[in-house]
Amino acid sequence: MTPETQDLVSWPRDLRGKLRLACEGTDSPTGVYPPLDRANLPRWVWCVLTWSMAAASLALVSYSELALLGFFIVLPMIWWVYTKWWTAVVGHLIFGAGFAAAGYLRGDEAWWVNSIIMVVVVLVTGTWVTWVHIVRYEAIHALADKEKALAALARTQGELVAAERAAGIAAEHERWSREVHDTLAQGFISVVNLAQTALNDLSEHSERSEHSGSDSGEARTLYGLLAEIEAVGRDNLAEARALVAGESPSALRDDGLEAALRRLTRAPEHHGLDIVLVAELPAQMTSALEVAVLRIVQESLSNVVRHARAGRVDVVVSSSSEAGELIITVADDGVGAGGAPEGTGLTGMRARVETLGGTLTVDPLQEPDERGRVGTVVEARMPL
Repeated sequence: MTPETQDLVSWPRDLRGKLRLACEGTDSPTGVYPPLDRANLPRWVWCVLTWSMAAASLALVSYSELALLGFFIVLPMIWWVYTKWWTAVVGHLIFGAGFAAAGYLRGDEAWWVNSIIMVVVVLVTGTWVTWVHIVRYEAIHALADKEKALAALARTQGELVAAERAAGIAAEHERWSREVHDTLAQGFISVVNLAQTALNDLSEHSERSEHSGSDSGEARTLYGLLAEIEAVGRDNLAEARALVAGESPSALRDDGLEAALRRLTRAPEHHGLDIVLVAELPAQMTSALEVAVLRIVQESLSNVVRHARAGRVDVVVSSSSEAGELIITVADDGVGAGGAPEGTGLTGMRARVETLGGTLTVDPLQEPDERGRVGTVVEARMPL
């Protein structure tokens, strides 16, 4: 036992400790001390039972000394039932007076001596037991308060960790925003400016060619290509600025997801592809889910243009109410993946889908045809 514990259960030395011993009890749910509190009975039941046994023992002691055995039950029960020291003392004095009266009526010459000895011994032992019980309940409350304090500390630490993590994410986002603004955005601005300058010069050259009567077919072709370069540069500049501002893609802010998908399938860089879009979108979609759908279709079409050598692409975006999923399928009739490892774009798509709790698969579309083409189908499933 540690010195602190010894001091905790030692006899009260000051007036405040003595008053607490005399007047305070415990806040046990049943109002009684162990082991009686395990029965979960009301306190008045124990009071009635204790004094009924006390009365029976005092009544029978006049007929048989075996009734004294009942004292070994009654005396502890008085301490257990009355949790305040002074009430237990009064109870024992009443019982001691009853025992003295029974001895007097029985004609016992030492009737008062036996009663005094019994009361003194019981008061000394019972007082100590009462003090131990009070300290026990104080220790229980102290442990409960400690657990509450530790739980509050754990919650505070969790909130602090979450706040630090949020601050770190915000700082990283700000850093990337500066990098995008200072590099990609400035680069796109340069592309747009150069395309505009080339277009102006080409327009002047075309006008001179028309005046001179020379063929301007090649100039018109170059003019169209430069216009496409300018349009792509402007679109990507808008995307870079939206990324810096932490907003959704500019394509989604104009007319919604379906319109953005249709514009994507008609983009100049997809010329030469027969793209069929079927969009059966649910009524309600989160912003993160809309961005994921746009990026998955965008990256899949980009892969088809760069690698598949396909002639037709089917893009289907639908929802399954039974499974509660949004399903995105991009299928092409190209040469297939050919066992090549996943590139950065496909890895990024898979990470984006898994972040939203979904799955992404890449499989051949069909058996090899007469030209050996198996095609590719990219399917993403994400919960709504």
